[in-house]
Amino acid sequence: MCDHRTRVLAAFTMLLLGLHICSVDARADKAVLGSLTAAGGKVQVDKVVGIPGTTLREGDVIATGSKSRAVISLRAGTKVRVAEKTELALPYDTLNTRLELREGAVAVQTGSGQVSQVNTKFATSVMLQSVDGIPALCRVAAIGPELDVLNDKGRVEIHGAGAPILVPPGKYVVLQAGKPQGGLETAGKVIAAIPAEVVERQGAAAVPLYLNDPVYWQDLVKTEMNGRVRIGLTGGSAVNIGARSQMRIVKHDMATEQTELELSVGRLRGQVVKLTKPGARFQVKTQTAVIGVVGTDFIVITTPESTTIICLEGAVTVANVLSSIVGSVTLQAGQSTTVPLNGPPTPAVNVSPQTLQAEMNQTGVQIVQHVAGWGGALSIGNVVIAGATTGVLGAAVWKLGNASDLLNQAASNAQNAANGASNAANGLNNIGSGWTKVGCGIDHFNPHQTLSAYIPTSGTCQ
Repeated sequence: MCDHRTRVLAAFTMLLLGLHICSVDARADKAVLGSLTAAGGKVQVDKVVGIPGTTLREGDVIATGSKSRAVISLRAGTKVRVAEKTELALPYDTLNTRLELREGAVAVQTGSGQVSQVNTKFATSVMLQSVDGIPALCRVAAIGPELDVLNDKGRVEIHGAGAPILVPPGKYVVLQAGKPQGGLETAGKVIAAIPAEVVERQGAAAVPLYLNDPVYWQDLVKTEMNGRVRIGLTGGSAVNIGARSQMRIVKHDMATEQTELELSVGRLRGQVVKLTKPGARFQVKTQTAVIGVVGTDFIVITTPESTTIICLEGAVTVANVLSSIVGSVTLQAGQSTTVPLNGPPTPAVNVSPQTLQAEMNQTGVQIVQHVAGWGGALSIGNVVIAGATTGVLGAAVWKLGNASDLLNQAASNAQNAANGASNAANGLNNIGSGWTKVGCGIDHFNPHQTLSAYIPTSGTCQ
């Protein structure tokens, strides 16, 4: 009996070995397209564990698991960042880059003068093309019933049923149930950061923010531990967010000079340029107070029970957030007030120079780039993603952030990874950056072929 079981086991082992050899031989017959330059978490190439340096061939399928990411460099010059829970197939073509995004989110950067294409499960293709020799960068997310495309730079078109949709640089398009959805309004960008800080976009999962990543209306920015971030708003104003804080950019309309921020907890320093237009307003709301400024420098410290406001320069008007509670206070430079949950602001009092300096230190932010920081966010990610996918590219595919710089950093870190395991680990962890559900792109997309001059109708792209 024992001999029989041994023979069966040996035969089974030989069969598996034979199948593996056949699989290897089959791949060996395919042309080499590039390599996996970085991998973090569970990454597979044709269902085999992929590690940095793995050769990629025609038709290979790259799949990432939860909290996993990968960076691909193709010989044609295209670089691809693959977000978590993504399946991407490479083309059977050594000359043209036609990627197949079956699920998930990717950020694609073309080579100089190159055209790339991302085919999706929706019978829709995203075409991207470099402009004036400058590589194009695009984030694309195909998650559930939604397709998000964000154009970081270059020329990007969406081809499918009907006329092509041109996506201008810095804008995104969301396709859901076959209909384009509205895009996000840009409020500003990150101009300084001390990790760790993240952004939640349109209900998507939180993704890291990186230097130069865009921020949009309705973004919820959170700082964790000792993280801090400085956001430069369009128009010249700036906001510093201290550690362990949460701030939502409800609205920032430079054309009308109408800005509304919500600070639910933590510290914020606002440096607001002089507002000059009729009806202009810069307002910060907390759980207990509403702060109005016209052009000034101020600090807000808030908890669910009370809010303290300090005026550093100019003048600040403070009232309880509940209109039913009457009474307001106007602070001059060097004064402060506290607004309790169910009461009016306390009378203005002078603040000592030591206290002023200590509070400014709590919100001070120096420029500290994330190692191997790839954007915008993701937040493809930022960033940056819309609906369920917004966080993916966005912010996702995980933030490509300022694409070319981030891609170059990722590639550089991947190279260092080959020389040192510790460097590789650091690079891979940070690679997680930016991918983020494409919140309208996700942390989003790119590829391109012959593009038309078609400009989408109002509302197609924001």
